Amino acid sequence: MPHEQHAVRGKDHLSKSDRPRGCKPEPPKILSPKIEPSNYGIQVDHLPIRVEGVVPVQQAGCAATERGQQKAKERDRQAQEQARERKKQSLLSDKQLTLWVDAVRGAPNEIVRSALFTAKNRKQVREDLKQAVVAVIGEGQITYTGEELRQDDETVWLQLIHLARENGLSTAFEFTPYSFCKAINWPINGQSFDRLDKCMTRLQATSLKIASKRLGDEVSLSMLPGYTAKRRKNGGDGGLWRIRMHDELVFLFSEFQYTRVEWQQRLALPEGLATWLHAYYASHREPFAVKVETLAVGAGLMTEAPEDAQLDTADRDVKRKERLRGVKKLIVKALEALAETGFLVDFEVTRSGLVNVRRASDEHQIF
Repeated sequence: MPHEQHAVRGKDHLSKSDRPRGCKPEPPKILSPKIEPSNYGIQVDHLPIRVEGVVPVQQAGCAATERGQQKAKERDRQAQEQARERKKQSLLSDKQLTLWVDAVRGAPNEIVRSALFTAKNRKQVREDLKQAVVAVIGEGQITYTGEELRQDDETVWLQLIHLARENGLSTAFEFTPYSFCKAINWPINGQSFDRLDKCMTRLQATSLKIASKRLGDEVSLSMLPGYTAKRRKNGGDGGLWRIRMHDELVFLFSEFQYTRVEWQQRLALPEGLATWLHAYYASHREPFAVKVETLAVGAGLMTEAPEDAQLDTADRDVKRKERLRGVKKLIVKALEALAETGFLVDFEVTRSGLVNVRRASDEHQIF
């Protein structure tokens, strides 16, 4: 059918007689090979492409999200610091350290249950510790930098805290070494003043970090941030010494989570393991059974000698057992001293190495 054939023809298929007169024929449409559509993409291996400064949309969105998260974390950190500062100022204004009487000394639980103030003989050579992890019996973590501390240092530190309780943590206060030595039952002479000066210097050159669940944020401080000794050559009282404690200490005494050490009992005990055990058991109203080795580690008495590092495992284990047997004898002797002072009613060290003690009735405790 000619008519149907003509109907399906396109414009390009018109015969010469059918084309409009006066019109030039349209050139055929040829697609450029550069932009020819294809399912296989465009070959651009040899074309230089500059992508500098071009950031994918997804990457830019991630960067914006990360910046937002960093700002949120910074706001949270600042809010926590402000809340902590408000709590500290509240505790300082409430004079938290005035909650015990003159007959006792306050001590943070984490410290008296640790080897921060070891029970070693004060005449032994002291180690210089750097970021040392201190053994703690129970909950808490302590990191310490400074010269190794002993029980005489703890006696001095407890007395300093007691004086700060009366004067305020954020305020410097003064005293004479004569009055200080008298308060800690040391002989009143130049040798004791020199010993006290050395203790103060050790405490000043320290960095202490304490973390525990009750504290929440880590407490970081110098144990004696401010100390000046104005010694008098011919002065009988040793001159006037000036001290400033760290106000972060107030967190260690918050929420009544600290130990009250009966002062005269401590001063009557032989310095060393007996005073360490006295403070440790004072931190428990009803002490539970503890292994001899646990107490030995907590008192800092199981530290290996440097030469032990050269021994093999078997020989080191033999030395450890020998050391433990010696510490067990020291613990028994120290517990006998605690019973003599009236702090303990009774105690028992079993053959298996378990220590049980019974404190005096709470009716006789001084708070």
